[in-house]
Amino acid sequence: MQKLTTAAAALAGAVLLAGPAAAQIPHITPFAFEGRAGLALPTGDLGDAAKNGYVVGGSVTYHAIPLVGIYAGASSTQMAAKDGADGTYKDSGFELGARLGIPTPLIPIDPWIKGGVAFRRMHLDASLAGDGFDEWGLGFEVGAGLGFGFGPVSITPGVSYVSYQVDDEGTDRTMSYVKADIGVRIRL
Repeated sequence: MQKLTTAAAALAGAVLLAGPAAAQIPHITPFAFEGRAGLALPTGDLGDAAKNGYVVGGSVTYHAIPLVGIYAGASSTQMAAKDGADGTYKDSGFELGARLGIPTPLIPIDPWIKGGVAFRRMHLDASLAGDGFDEWGLGFEVGAGLGFGFGPVSITPGVSYVSYQVDDEGTDRTMSYVKADIGVRIRL
């Protein structure tokens, strides 16, 4: 009888403590959805031809383990042509990679880093016939930032670097830019 009472007390204690323990670790949830917007600062060959622009995007992250997630996302960037040229550079495409959250248990700010493959399309709308182009390229994306958590919602400012190559009439051109953006991340 005493073994049965001890087992029941242990089970009741585990049930009572399981709820609060899960509530203290909100980043363990398996899915996170994020929307981002910010500035795009062109570099490399793109920096020679385009002005600063803007970027918008979103992603879904599956957390295989609490601090490491696999993300898939899409984004679109738009930059005006430089030096009096008439045209708009439009970059759009997909990203797939890994995101690592770095826990800081004593403060409510969690740094993060990410890296992955970028499959991007650069499209130049130009008013002069023959001056535009539309090419796909494969490259990479790396980034880092901070997460300011408010329960299941986080504000996530960050900086990322995207780089890929396109073929511009037989010449390989590097399309690269730095994104300085802010996101809203919801963990479900």
